[in-house]
Amino acid sequence: MKEKDSLHFWNRLEIIAVKNKWLILGVLVLFLLLFFYVSSSLANPRSDYLEVSFINVGQGDSILIRDPSGFDILIDGGKSSAGPTVVAYLRQQGVDDIDVMLASHADSDHIGGLIDVLNATDIPVQAVLYNGYPGDTTPWAIFATAVANDGLTLTPVAFPLTYTWGTTSAYMLNPVAGLGNPDQNAASVVVLLEYGQTRFLFTGDIDSTVEATIVARGTPIPAQFLKVAHHGSESSSSNAFLSAVKPEQAIISVGPNSYGHPSSETIARLLAAGAQIWRTDYKGTILVRSDGLVYTIRGVLIFMPVLVR
Repeated sequence: MKEKDSLHFWNRLEIIAVKNKWLILGVLVLFLLLFFYVSSSLANPRSDYLEVSFINVGQGDSILIRDPSGFDILIDGGKSSAGPTVVAYLRQQGVDDIDVMLASHADSDHIGGLIDVLNATDIPVQAVLYNGYPGDTTPWAIFATAVANDGLTLTPVAFPLTYTWGTTSAYMLNPVAGLGNPDQNAASVVVLLEYGQTRFLFTGDIDSTVEATIVARGTPIPAQFLKVAHHGSESSSSNAFLSAVKPEQAIISVGPNSYGHPSSETIARLLAAGAQIWRTDYKGTILVRSDGLVYTIRGVLIFMPVLVR
């Protein structure tokens, strides 16, 4: 290469480098952020992170929430047969107590496994919340007895109560108080949990009628994570509800069943809403970890846009 051409080449390279220095700097900063996020996550998985586990309990729900301050919340526990699975998972995660146990409603596939947790002497429970409408089944009676044997009282929750659980905020969106002998599914506790910019919507087994009531109030309910109601039942996850929630990730807690859960119609609506679907019967326990700005779901790192409320 001639000296003149060589100088011309290096001058052009210098111009390109100057023009793109901010892009190069941005890529470098992004790489460093990713490196430190993954490194700190592996070195100290709980520090500064909210962890939410959708435990694989088969046909039922069980969700463990652990915040950075050490505050532990357990929503539901699957059927009675899932009790040992839930207790084993709590021990595996190093849970030494449950600050809040929440029974979304009295159906056996939600409260059955909580009995084993209440009976586990190495995992004391500090408080038990429920929807305010007791069940009339044997599993409910055993559950209520286990609560009393622990010296605890069943505390009802209802819209529009708000709780501070550790470093998270929990907004009760359902049920309302004073209903006369309501259907248990319709009376499920619905919780919007917020940690930084990360939001989770836990929906129990509500149907589209309850979804419409929640949407009609005008309460902002956008959430990156939606625990799909009623194991993906066709009667839940309406288009209007999904349009209001705008979920990025939809978790379906489901196992072998004779109800057709999850329905193909619900799957289609979730996909049309732009949600990525995670099923416990396919993926096992689904673990989400977030620092309030970015999150991982089963180890996949995702940067979150700021939600419009």
